[in-house]
Amino acid sequence: MAMWKQPRSRKHRLILRVFLGGVLAAAAATHATQAAPSLVLVNAKVFTGTAGQPLAQAVAIEDGRILDVGSDERIRALAGPATRVVDVGGRLVVPGLIEAHVHLAQELPAPPLAMPGLPFPGPTAAQALAAIEVAARTQTDWICAYVGPLAARDPRNWREALDAVAPNTPVFLRGFWGHTSIVNSEGLRRLGIAENLADPLGGWWGRDAKGRLDGRAYEGAEFIGLRIRPATPERLAQAFGEAQQRYARWGVTSIHLMNSDKSLQATLAGLTLAAPMQKWTVYSWGAWETSPQHIADAWNVIDAAAPRAPAKVRLEGPKWVLDGSPIEQLAFQREPYVGRPGWQGRSNYSDAQLREILQLALKRPTQIALHAVGDAETDRLIEMMRKLAPDDTWAARRVRIEHGDGLRADTLASARRLGLVVVQNPTHLALPEMDGHSMLDHPSPLKSVLSAGVPLAFGSDGGAREQNPFLNLMLAIQYPGQPAEALSREQALLAYTATAAFAERQEARKGRIAPGLAADLAVLSQDLLTIPLPQFPATRSLLTLVDGMPIFEDAVALGQ
Repeated sequence: MAMWKQPRSRKHRLILRVFLGGVLAAAAATHATQAAPSLVLVNAKVFTGTAGQPLAQAVAIEDGRILDVGSDERIRALAGPATRVVDVGGRLVVPGLIEAHVHLAQELPAPPLAMPGLPFPGPTAAQALAAIEVAARTQTDWICAYVGPLAARDPRNWREALDAVAPNTPVFLRGFWGHTSIVNSEGLRRLGIAENLADPLGGWWGRDAKGRLDGRAYEGAEFIGLRIRPATPERLAQAFGEAQQRYARWGVTSIHLMNSDKSLQATLAGLTLAAPMQKWTVYSWGAWETSPQHIADAWNVIDAAAPRAPAKVRLEGPKWVLDGSPIEQLAFQREPYVGRPGWQGRSNYSDAQLREILQLALKRPTQIALHAVGDAETDRLIEMMRKLAPDDTWAARRVRIEHGDGLRADTLASARRLGLVVVQNPTHLALPEMDGHSMLDHPSPLKSVLSAGVPLAFGSDGGAREQNPFLNLMLAIQYPGQPAEALSREQALLAYTATAAFAERQEARKGRIAPGLAADLAVLSQDLLTIPLPQFPATRSLLTLVDGMPIFEDAVALGQ
């Protein structure tokens, strides 16, 4: 490197003074014309999500973006006459929380019949049948109810059992977590489901030893409830509107919506009516509008719907559900389920179908999301990915693994090399035991995922209560029964912010409080870095900003 030398001649020194003077004048002019921030937050404890500057005192915001982050003194100096200055009283300011996996509007097609024992373990088969028998005496239209794992795991022929108590009334039962539905003969008749109906993509109809339908509908077949009462944009808009108000009060600024059993067009129409407050990323459902003969339809639906996406809504996907869950014992595991010798669960797709799904994912620009829960299903997925493309090719695609329960110590290195992103749901970590055994036959990894260099994001995958991000944060930091896999408070916050943005390929736009990124942030009522863990679920946002604009504000609590 050449060393700086003082100019020798007077002429050279004069030229240098003129040059430097021009540079300084231009810099001064730029500073003078730079707009003052529209909003500054001071006297704060700012969790930036940035490794080099994890904490700061103040934030300046202008034109929907973070202008600067730093000390109170420096940020206050940026304020102009029109700048709103908010003293947050030493409270914790965090990047806007990102709900990285949720299903909304998952209602039954009719008001649910009350059942005991929900959510876990739910009614016994005898309890469910007794309640249905009473209802069927006076009800001629659909009897609908949620059931838990006790009923879902019960091996009886449910069609025959339901026919005995409700021979003339249609009955529809569904596991409250999805994945399995049950219907009687009258229900099959009204739905137009014939005995010779072929299995749908990604699912199957339960049958008895004689090949007759036994009333069960699994995975891709279990969306028969939508035939009873199709989702309308108006009902979806109501559910989405209620959800975004709830999320705004928690400081959630982005939502990853798993489109589930809804048409993508209806979902987008519902979001349009709801007038999105947060930033939504909608992951379409691979098997919902796709024929077994034409898997590419799953991407064609996204292409057709793209012009209809309202402001603040992005389209990604498809999401494919590769196996079930351990609740109903359908997740595909290496070892048999406890109490069911020889039964390891099963895959929802053949090897040929999985190969085609992954081949299409390599060709298409949208991001694929894969529900893979069992360790055997995760093994199968990783093996197929490696057969189809080099690790670095997959890493560039940033494939999402929803739940990630099936990752084991011997597969984490492969997951890192393939660039997989794990989206976990901490409420799953607190599933109760059944018959003295955990419903998750293997503990889901958290800390091990991060230690292996695999990105980890969080979502709720739950109902209105379970959607509380502070409940999920508490569970990830506690990890009941598996303290060795528990996260630090900072790690858990990053999973709900910076890494959740990375999970949707938006880390260059949001997820941290850093200059140039979107001003999505929340001022929290409690300091999550110091308060006792049991206090976490009571936390709320006092000010939630999306692109610098308030979508929720408690002016009284803020002292404004």
